[in-house]
Amino acid sequence: MTKLRTSDALLKALEESSPRRPSRAQMEKQRLSFVMGSLDEENDMTREEVQSVLEQQDGRALNV
Repeated sequence: MTKLRTSDALLKALEESSPRRPSRAQMEKQRLSFVMGSLDEENDMTREEVQSVLEQQDGRALNV
């Protein structure tokens, strides 16, 4: 059996980053990624189309 061990440097980096909140840009990127991953395989929406819908929902899109 192999004994796995996490790097001390990685553990320290995780501990230091845990109290930090993600930026708005990071949250938006995660949201887009989540939605894209949740779409049905047969859905043909592009990443740009999904981004546009999310922006409309947030009131950030230009009404064209």
